[in-house]
Amino acid sequence: MPRSLRKLRLPVLVGAVSLSLTALTGIMPASASSAPAASARVASGPSGPSGPSGPSGPAVPAALGEHLVRQAHRDRGANSVTDYTSRNWDGYFATASSHSTDFTAIAAQWVQPKVTCNSKNAWAGFWVGMDGWWNDVVEQGGSEAHCLHGTAHYNVWWEMYPHNDIQTSFTIKAGDTIQASVTYVTSSKKFDILVKDVTSGKKLTKDTLCLSGQDNCPRSSAEVISEDIGGGSAPDGLFYLPDYGTETYNSSSVTNTSGHAGALSDSAWQLGDVTEVSSAGITKQTTSGLNGSGTSFTTTWHHQ
Repeated sequence: MPRSLRKLRLPVLVGAVSLSLTALTGIMPASASSAPAASARVASGPSGPSGPSGPSGPAVPAALGEHLVRQAHRDRGANSVTDYTSRNWDGYFATASSHSTDFTAIAAQWVQPKVTCNSKNAWAGFWVGMDGWWNDVVEQGGSEAHCLHGTAHYNVWWEMYPHNDIQTSFTIKAGDTIQASVTYVTSSKKFDILVKDVTSGKKLTKDTLCLSGQDNCPRSSAEVISEDIGGGSAPDGLFYLPDYGTETYNSSSVTNTSGHAGALSDSAWQLGDVTEVSSAGITKQTTSGLNGSGTSFTTTWHHQ
């Protein structure tokens, strides 16, 4: 079980907007892995968890070791982009100057990449979710590639970090098209997590209230991320990152608390561009610019 990292917020002025720069300052106690985790529903598929990791796996924690590279600037069609590095995240996140309760939904689509198992025990996650950049909680769902004893296995999963760890649902195949969304429903005060394998027709749905230890799930960011899974024996407390080549995310959309829905590049919010760089300075994944409509981008593997 990995340990989440305490963050210190430092104001960074960008024009008339104040953005927070988080810094690595110490180690917090292990997250609440002993808390009970409700099972998810699987439609048109197996009725229970399956796959090499069983009903649960390691944690997909909040972004670790965030570092500001370049302050807000206009780029790639977005109104405002800020460049960061993280020790475990790679992709984009939408944010607002308030860093408060700003978002209600995030969605994207991708094709599950086939991985090369460069290590006998490597793990990569591909997901959408809310929170995790300005705080230490995440509400998320997606797919994974797990190299177990040198053999790749693929599953869909959900997680409400740090209340529980990865909750796998059913196996998928490399090359399957995955659609995922996380939506906060104001009327029920529940998070609807949906991960669908469009190729097979199987679907994971999880409806859950904000759970214990999640600081009321503030929804201060919304993200589409390729992640280096935490909890392994690799440097920085991670699993080794299997070579997934290049992953393309399409049809990305964000909805804020005002009910406005738009692309990642929509001017209703600011955008964070994240590159994974280890504490030793090794670039492990990179993120491309957005396409013309602001809904698509790629992440590319560089190092395990």
